[in-house]
Amino acid sequence: MKEPGFHALRRRTLGLLLATCALALPMSTYAQAFPSRTIKLIVPASPGGSSDVMARTLAKVMGEQNNVAVVVENRAGASGSIGVQATVNSAPDGYTIMLTLADATTIYPLTKKVPPYNADKDLTPLAQVAWTNILFSVPASSPHKTIKDFIEASKTQPMAYSSNGHGTTTHLWMEQFKKSTGAQLLHVPYKGAAPALQGMVAGETNIAISSPASAKVMLDGGLLRPLAIGSPERDPAFPDIPTFVESGYPDLLLGVWFGVFGPAGMDADVADKLHDMIISAVKSPEYQKHAQSFMFDLRILSREEFAKLVADDTPLWLQAMEAAGIEPGE
Repeated sequence: MKEPGFHALRRRTLGLLLATCALALPMSTYAQAFPSRTIKLIVPASPGGSSDVMARTLAKVMGEQNNVAVVVENRAGASGSIGVQATVNSAPDGYTIMLTLADATTIYPLTKKVPPYNADKDLTPLAQVAWTNILFSVPASSPHKTIKDFIEASKTQPMAYSSNGHGTTTHLWMEQFKKSTGAQLLHVPYKGAAPALQGMVAGETNIAISSPASAKVMLDGGLLRPLAIGSPERDPAFPDIPTFVESGYPDLLLGVWFGVFGPAGMDADVADKLHDMIISAVKSPEYQKHAQSFMFDLRILSREEFAKLVADDTPLWLQAMEAAGIEPGE
């Protein structure tokens, strides 16, 4: 059989290259043209909260930077699951995205025998847009000056802690804290962060955890004494508050991420483009000003790093639920 000549081989190779490019062209063209119409940014919470304010700032800056309308749509209810479900069910074309945190994406499904969705399978993590560290505080009148002192004292005289409610992140974190340190603490649930802190200051409990923003007024008023912060390093906003790591508890790294997601099945080029658009907005002075007003930390992660952070959350929250004795329900 006669071997093909040089020109025949070149024509065949060129044909294969053109065919490959033709197959790739629609994807590339779509990604290059994106966005060409309004982007909907779902917030699974009511207007006025921190996630809503951050979403509206993000939408404004993204729109201005990319000459496209980005419209916020609040879909509150059922612990945020309504908004998440709306995102999961949307077309994976990049025009419906969502800003939320672990409560709605990861924790809520774990509380159900038949989870309505699975964050690892049904969502595309796009970007982390904020992080808030967690403060452990006691009343200013407390005799305990360090977190280690408090833990040791609780082992001989059981104490009580405030949470924002049964099954909330504060409840789960404190149960994990008890498991990790051996602290003896009774759970007293309240209806939100402010009542939980107020109850502690009033002497109803001995310790509470909160975001810095929730505690700011009481901290400024000298009503609280923060004993530790859940970040891996000291927070520049609170340079005098030691971390759990330096206090001798390296496994206690506690914080809350805020992130943007799309539905599963998104084109990777579009997801990457959205990531770049979001991070560009996060780096803007306007967004950073709002983040600082909530005492948020702006940690820039790659799309892959954020996806890993979300995936790693599930076993951690499962452990916390087991420690809290929370069983999945209907």
